[in-house]
Amino acid sequence: MGLAASQARFLAITSRKAYCEFQSMQIAQDKLSVTRDLAEISNDYQNALNKTKLVWDFDGSGENMYNLSYGVLMTPSALNNYTPYLITTRTGAVVLNGPLAAAAASAISASGASTSRSEAGYKKFIEALVNEGVIAKSTSEGILNTDELPYDKDAGYGSTPLNKNGVTATSIVGLIYKAKENGVDENGVDEINIGKAIAELLNKDSLTLKENGNTLKIMLNNKELTRQQIEDLTLDQLFTNEVILMEQGEDGEHEYSDLAIEEILSKIFGIAADKLAKILGIDPSTDIALITAKEMTESQFNNEYVIQGKRDPDSRSWQLIKENSNINQIIYHQNNGAKNNNKFNSSAGVNLTNMISYYLTEYELLLNGYDSDYILGPTAEDSYFVTDDPYYNYLTKDDDAIDNMTIMQADFYMQLYNNICINGWTQNNNVDDEKYLENALKNGTYFITSLNGDGYFYQGRYNEEDCIVEITDQDAIAQAEAEFTTKKAQLTYKEEQLDLEMKNLDTEISSLTTEYDSVKNLISKNVEKIFNMFQ
Repeated sequence: MGLAASQARFLAITSRKAYCEFQSMQIAQDKLSVTRDLAEISNDYQNALNKTKLVWDFDGSGENMYNLSYGVLMTPSALNNYTPYLITTRTGAVVLNGPLAAAAASAISASGASTSRSEAGYKKFIEALVNEGVIAKSTSEGILNTDELPYDKDAGYGSTPLNKNGVTATSIVGLIYKAKENGVDENGVDEINIGKAIAELLNKDSLTLKENGNTLKIMLNNKELTRQQIEDLTLDQLFTNEVILMEQGEDGEHEYSDLAIEEILSKIFGIAADKLAKILGIDPSTDIALITAKEMTESQFNNEYVIQGKRDPDSRSWQLIKENSNINQIIYHQNNGAKNNNKFNSSAGVNLTNMISYYLTEYELLLNGYDSDYILGPTAEDSYFVTDDPYYNYLTKDDDAIDNMTIMQADFYMQLYNNICINGWTQNNNVDDEKYLENALKNGTYFITSLNGDGYFYQGRYNEEDCIVEITDQDAIAQAEAEFTTKKAQLTYKEEQLDLEMKNLDTEISSLTTEYDSVKNLISKNVEKIFNMFQ
């Protein structure tokens, strides 16, 4: 090859090699960009896994959760128990959406400042709500014409809150009081006198059982009750005393299994449990829990706990039952004869008071989970019954609760009106947007002001409200996962293409480098040869 031709080829190779190396650098930069993008979408996905959202869980069950919205908080319904949960600013001003703000401006204060309250002002506010389409005309007429609940200027500011859900919390003292309340069933039988039902199991004027002739005893605080005292035994005495049921077999050879205490206990406990179920059963879920608690308690106490004795006298047999009455089971004493293994005077007993405590604790655990502080053990000493806790609150029916829809709606708007008058108001149409409201609550722009048990409204953060729960946002996670999967596939494909291009360029650069060195050597030799010719 001539020198000129070699030089031209050398320049072409140098140019192509430089271009390929430049392209290789560009691909390296693109790969670096892909790596950054992958890291970014991975980070976004990880952040999405931590996303939460606020939901409304009024009954606390976790089964009936709704998206938190302005309507749920500020529209009277069963979801908020017909009580307003106010969105407020740091200064306490009530945040109103467009329609509510228009009603407040025309009926309360055009500027949003606080003002005095009056029955006439409340009436004007209700009428303004109709004009703005917040409530129906018929609803306003019902509210303004009801005589049962006239305007109360202290609604939400010190007056006794209306019980609108038919449920009230009470201590053990209140439960005992309810158990003592007079009441008869459809047959005219006193519901709280369990002694009469026990007496029906006995022979006339004696403590001998009708069916098998065995003797029945009931000990009340270590004292044996007479038949008349047994007939007067009431449910509330099971709470305030220690009541032990005992049965002793007739003289003669027999097994402890011949005793009828299990059937007797089932009837006596059944009466007590059914009466408590009428007090504590407030809805289908509690009714089911009470039935299950009864079955589980009967199953536990019907287990046999047998004490073997050797021809013990009657008094010793009773004493053994009493000494072991802390056991959460029926206690049997098998009295063995000295000769031929004869059986005599077997007896049995059970602590009715502990059984009722076990039943109520089982009910609590079924409702609130077995991570509760309360414990059910094999004995009373190993257990921590709800009846041992003086601060435990039992939810019971409240027969005086308000269930009139008109009265509940009137009370709702009374409390809203009073709050607006006292604390003023501000308008924000964005609160109707769930995401905006959620972010405003989370970042502390707005607060929740709700009614307390003392009849006053108090302001607090959203996470101080039992009804507002922050949960993992599964929808956001699913969306982020879908986006991550799609973008990762796209970037992975791009990275694979770049790797292929880089591989091809590396091959070409290697080839060009070999040819570059070859042509360079050829040129060097030609130059050297020419110089030698002219020496």
